[in-house]
Amino acid sequence: MTPPGVRVYGGRVGISLTRAALSEPDDRAALTAFLTANTFPFHVRRRPTAEQVAEAIREGAWESDAIQTFWIDDERDGRVGVLRLDDLDDATAMVDLRLADAARGRGHGSAALRVATDVVFSRHPAVIRLEGQTREDNAAMRRVFERCGWVFEAYYRDGWPVEGGEPVASVAYSVLRRDWASGITTPVPQGPEVTLTGELRCADDDQAARVRAHLDEHLALTRAEPGCLSFDVTPTETDGVWRVSERFVDEAAFDAHQRRVAMSTWGRETAGIQRSYVIHGRALDADALIATAWAAEEMLLHPAVHAHAGELKRFLNPDFVEIGQSGRRWTRDEIIAALREEPGADPSPAIEERVARVLGPTTVLLTYLLRFEDRVSRRSSLWRCDPAPRCLFHQGTPVG
Repeated sequence: MTPPGVRVYGGRVGISLTRAALSEPDDRAALTAFLTANTFPFHVRRRPTAEQVAEAIREGAWESDAIQTFWIDDERDGRVGVLRLDDLDDATAMVDLRLADAARGRGHGSAALRVATDVVFSRHPAVIRLEGQTREDNAAMRRVFERCGWVFEAYYRDGWPVEGGEPVASVAYSVLRRDWASGITTPVPQGPEVTLTGELRCADDDQAARVRAHLDEHLALTRAEPGCLSFDVTPTETDGVWRVSERFVDEAAFDAHQRRVAMSTWGRETAGIQRSYVIHGRALDADALIATAWAAEEMLLHPAVHAHAGELKRFLNPDFVEIGQSGRRWTRDEIIAALREEPGADPSPAIEERVARVLGPTTVLLTYLLRFEDRVSRRSSLWRCDPAPRCLFHQGTPVG
């Protein structure tokens, strides 16, 4: 048990938890001021009123025999948040962490959660498991859990009430006492997350220079996406080779990321660089299948991809066939040789009149009007996404 007013320090320099004394008027007033002055968009009440806070304190929601509340203080930034531990008399305790509006995105949440984990397991021997829940779309809090080594355990459909709206799904993470003591995480089966791992392999110094020039922006933009749990592109011991690791909350978030990247500076500048990826967690529904196929089709039209045999082989199935505008039948090797010889110069061809038809669990047919350089043609492509997209057939017919 941590007495009121006692400060607990963590491993991160400058962060500490101080037990609130809610029996004292000053701490009650401070908690009321904190909860009413900040907005908590992923809590049931985004901004409680002073009356609601006072009633919750009176009813023991913030302090009781099994509940303790702590101030989160940082040596540099001062008071940055509040953390509540609940069910401390049970085998499973719960944590609720809230940061001030101005204190978010600075690492305070992860530091405070680590200290709280130490407090629970070092001072409450009956607790064998510490759990936290949040809304499915609260990617920032989910990243905090992940950074602290907590494990994603549950997905509750319509499990989180929304004030004035329909309920949304909630997710649960936890850490076990034995994992905390040993430093070894006990795994559980994966949930709806989508992960991507693999390598980005440059063919020459020019490609490596383009990666270095645009990587920082690419990392920042991706990590800021609401559905991104983690995103890392790190250099290996081999020059020009980067290791890629991505985790997104679900398929929708992963597909949104793919669409953004396809239209981004990073997507354009690195389009011709060889990638070798493995994707897990996808169960492509119709919308996801179509989005994946369109993103691949757009990449396949890029001159930088045309100029790189490795990228073309990644997108074209080994038995790929194309019927060209002249009526000629092309094999994969023949079309790769032709495209490398004349890759084109327009990096942004106009795609109009898009139509997509799902033909099977992993197969989609795309048809569209293409304006490319000074030519207009009608195109059709047959894609199979299992899981990586591969084009099986393409045909182009000139217009006019």
